[in-house]
Amino acid sequence: MLKSAVLACLTALAATCSSLAQTPPSVKVIVPYAPGGSVDLLARLLGDEIGQPGGPSIVVEDRPGASTIIGTEAVARAAPDGATVGMVANSFLINAAIRKLSYDPLTSFEPLCHLVNSPQVLAVNANSPYRSLEDLLADARARPGALSIGALGPATTQHVAAETFKTFAKVDMTFVPYPGGAPAVKAIVGEQVTASVANFSELQPFIAAGKLRPLAVMSSARIAPLPDTPTMRERGLDFDVTAWFAMVTTGKTPKPVVTALIDIFSKALKAPALQGKLMQLQLTPVGLCGDGFAAFLHKQNDAIGPVVREAGIKLE
Repeated sequence: MLKSAVLACLTALAATCSSLAQTPPSVKVIVPYAPGGSVDLLARLLGDEIGQPGGPSIVVEDRPGASTIIGTEAVARAAPDGATVGMVANSFLINAAIRKLSYDPLTSFEPLCHLVNSPQVLAVNANSPYRSLEDLLADARARPGALSIGALGPATTQHVAAETFKTFAKVDMTFVPYPGGAPAVKAIVGEQVTASVANFSELQPFIAAGKLRPLAVMSSARIAPLPDTPTMRERGLDFDVTAWFAMVTTGKTPKPVVTALIDIFSKALKAPALQGKLMQLQLTPVGLCGDGFAAFLHKQNDAIGPVVREAGIKLE
């Protein structure tokens, strides 16, 4: 019995050492969004967890622009050695459905992990006259084109969510794109737009401070921190939108290196301390990695085209 236990420990130790041996000593995580948003926060939390003594050094680099294309393209063009990884979200596939890019999301990268999901929330400034979703819709229908809805965009989950909302609600509201989730939220706090669609994690501090008022969540069910905020379906709008955040590395990176990267990031995601922080941000851990994540990407890619065409989403 003791011999078996010792053998199991040695096997686990050997696997850990092998993983560390295949992992570059420093890994750059490119975030194709502005600083301060959910994806940036997630990358930094993972970096803090992995960067403990004995782990590789994690450097987070925010490289926003062109609806995430600039940062994602940098990952595609990096050396295939595992030293560069990229954070991706729904826009990773949305962009490719809109126009031809210098990279293919399904062939130019090695999928690592589908990390978390994030609920989307429609909110207004707390000083606005809109106490409910019905109030906002009534005014939008009475004054076509006069109200605005701001979000990270163009060609993002939030843009898709905003356009889908407009379609199902049959309202004409002007979409205003921002380069990151944080700037989009600041715009609604500053009353530069009428409403905003954003990740709950980005809205939460301002909702808690009484500066923003949530009108509806876009997930299939209400979320625990907003028990009194209805879903879109509860208000007669038959749709839901969820943001997913994931990680990829450069295509043709050797399989052992890909496996090692999956190992360090999936282990970090499972760390109790990190899980607690993610729950506080309302980021639901998923941890689907490797072949499972590749299958998820293919399924999402098959579904995104019709949605983009119906909503008329375009890169501006």
